Amino acid sequence: MALILVTLIASVVQSATGFGFALIAVPVYLLILNSAAAVQVVIIISIAMSIPLVIKLKNERPTNFMRWIFLGCLIGFPIGVYMFLKLDLKAIKAVVATFVILISISNAWQMFLSKRGKDLLDVNKLPKPLLSFVGLFSGIFGVAMAMPGPTLMLFLSRTALRKNEVRAVMMAIFVFAYSGATIMQMVFVGIEKQTWINSAIVLPAALLGVYVGHLLSKKINERLFKGIILVILILTGVFMLMNL
Repeated sequence: MALILVTLIASVVQSATGFGFALIAVPVYLLILNSAAAVQVVIIISIAMSIPLVIKLKNERPTNFMRWIFLGCLIGFPIGVYMFLKLDLKAIKAVVATFVILISISNAWQMFLSKRGKDLLDVNKLPKPLLSFVGLFSGIFGVAMAMPGPTLMLFLSRTALRKNEVRAVMMAIFVFAYSGATIMQMVFVGIEKQTWINSAIVLPAALLGVYVGHLLSKKINERLFKGIILVILILTGVFMLMNL
């Protein structure tokens, strides 16, 4: 029941804002399942959640720059597998907690600068290596910790993309990154039968959350959208530190 409840809440947040499922679900899944297989469950569920939103938001998606992020993801996949195989459960928790806290601080600073009139970035004018660099870390953390989103969201939150454009980009890259992560996990790590069963159990709650979150997204303006993202990051980081 705890897994189902967390899955529902996390999927609502991700559907409404474009990310947040792994940030909320991974630390709680790790605590409940007490196994690195928690990462695999999040990866499987995230694919199923992202596909309906990719279809729903396809007309909102700017595509010119995304190929370079995809390229970076591909390069990051094998590095992520190496990290997953070499880190034990306690180390994974520590890395996730540290990463989330750093992202929280960075996002808070970015919002402070934006209030002072700092110019937003035009993604179509950015250097291609920079886009691939962002994708690299999304690929690494997608495979290693089921978290391709924070690095990508940190980058997109500093661009001039509108709310639904951000959501559309995030969902498209999630499908790509999590599909690659699933393949890498199956080939190099292996996914046990119980992991698939756990995924099937929480899937209905995840899909319900996607529907509810999409409805809520229509009521969230741009300013509130970025504020919610920051709150999610900070609360998740604090929660994870308390449970290390």
